Amino acid sequence: MSSATAGRPADSEQEDRTRVGSDAVRAGGGTGNQRPGLWRNRDFLKLWSGETVAAMGAQVTQLALPMLVLAALGASAAEVGVVSAMQFLPALCVTPFAGLLIDLFDRRTVLLVANLVRAAALALVPVLYLTDTLSVPALCVIAFVVGAGTSVFDVAYLAYLPTLVPQRDLVDANSKLQGSYSVAQIGGSGAGGLLIKALGAWLAILANVAAYLAAFVSILLIRHREPPRERPTAGRPRLADMLTGFKLLWRDRTLRVLSMQAGWFNLCEQAILTLFLVYAVKALRMDAGGVGFVLAFGSIASLAGAFVARRAGNRFGFPGILVLASCAASLAPLLLLPTGPGSAWNFPLATLTFAVYGFGLTIYNVHVVSFRQTVIPSEVLGRAMAAYRMLTYGTLPVGAFLGGLLGEQLGLWKSILLFALTAVVGWLLFVLACRTLPAREPEATPTR
Repeated sequence: MSSATAGRPADSEQEDRTRVGSDAVRAGGGTGNQRPGLWRNRDFLKLWSGETVAAMGAQVTQLALPMLVLAALGASAAEVGVVSAMQFLPALCVTPFAGLLIDLFDRRTVLLVANLVRAAALALVPVLYLTDTLSVPALCVIAFVVGAGTSVFDVAYLAYLPTLVPQRDLVDANSKLQGSYSVAQIGGSGAGGLLIKALGAWLAILANVAAYLAAFVSILLIRHREPPRERPTAGRPRLADMLTGFKLLWRDRTLRVLSMQAGWFNLCEQAILTLFLVYAVKALRMDAGGVGFVLAFGSIASLAGAFVARRAGNRFGFPGILVLASCAASLAPLLLLPTGPGSAWNFPLATLTFAVYGFGLTIYNVHVVSFRQTVIPSEVLGRAMAAYRMLTYGTLPVGAFLGGLLGEQLGLWKSILLFALTAVVGWLLFVLACRTLPAREPEATPTR
């Protein structure tokens, strides 16, 4: 077992954790003897509501963009894969700079700017559609800009959260955030399917523009201000600053194992999701409403996962719950294999697939995110989160591109089978590596 900040003296590590926890307690407005709870932490509630609204709108776009490419532009599976890949490409080329930016500047300001950028980029979609200039290359550019804003936002809010929430409440806070994401999947996917069917994909995207603007207002109302952080000296190389997060992840065996597992899983996940959207429309004859309902109904299990995440962690321990949760998420795509044109089992099996997948992945994410926020020092949290995101989200565009490409070459069903088996192999390797994980999470204080 390794400490979470390998290469650092144990005493220094404890001081870092104590300092981060103290800052978070002050932000949360409580002390060790006074537990006001997250429901009385107004700044956390504002961040939570802003993230929820933004996630709700993002689910609409996640369904609307592929449908726009398929319906309005008549694109192929490979072109759908390219547009999907452009949404995640910034994880490779933008995220490392985002981490340094987040550690240098006020994280609340970074969140505000990221929401404005995403809203402005998506607002171009209806403009291009109405002027008959919409094209696959234009959607690729828009998807890249939105993805860049999302890369910055996701890293910034994860690094910002420990300044608003006491350290002992991080698991509870991340459970609520994961729960709201599940609610967004339920409401956003369902509403997105209905909006696309009733108004068209280009008009449905305006719902996401409104959501990002609402999230901007919500975060703008946060009153808490971070204490000033020490900035790098003038003579220190910027490249070395960006590499700090990668070095921390690599030197620590626990974080390294988690990074490798997440990267492998995300590659398979995005390939399967890209293939499923095309497979559902072309082979299973589902319309936008049907696909949206499958994703929405399946996401109810994700909400259940958020509710039971803390209790499940207490029951099975840190490595145990990660193995079980990742097992559910990794094996779920195999449930799609009995589906086929004309089968009566298509709809229930597709729904069950996303239910099992969402339940396991939500529990896994709650504990892994809380672990990172607890053990990484605050002054490098942004860079460490950015490095983790690059290593794990950087495989998403690869998965989307490979999914679309192999779908054209091998066929949709065979490609889903290939990536489903690859996900299982990744889980088996993760099980073997779990001997390096700590017996329990550093955050052991129960939450209310």
